[in-house]
Amino acid sequence: MKRILQALLTAALFLAAAPALLAQEQQEPDMDAIILKQVDNLTAVYKLDDVQVFFVDSILNYNYHAMMDEMNEARKVGASNNETFQGISDKWMDATDKAFEKLFTEEQWAKYMKSSYGKEKKRRDKRIEERGGIAPALTDQGSAADRKRR
Repeated sequence: MKRILQALLTAALFLAAAPALLAQEQQEPDMDAIILKQVDNLTAVYKLDDVQVFFVDSILNYNYHAMMDEMNEARKVGASNNETFQGISDKWMDATDKAFEKLFTEEQWAKYMKSSYGKEKKRRDKRIEERGGIAPALTDQGSAADRKRR
């Protein structure tokens, strides 16, 4: 009787935890799907030709994955403040914008700068300027702000 009760209790706990585990898996973004959606959006809005689509896809794939790798590395060394992660994001989004500026025609770039992408670029440029043009440095101890909190 005791074993049956333990088995039922274990099964109940598993069933109670299963939805939370599934929800956690579903919340993690599929980076490739996000990139594909953004490539499709940029292609439609800016009427990119086939060569531009290829390069936009390549740029986004490389930069987004590199950004996520750098963020994961920052977490591993103990970074936990928003400034560090914002700096990493700004660095890679700035690199993406610079690549797009070279790739797009003057008309496409002007339209890009008038869009929400351009507005975000202006906010990002201001943050980068306020930081002295660089992202917060990471060391094996995390950023300076992270070390102060320890």
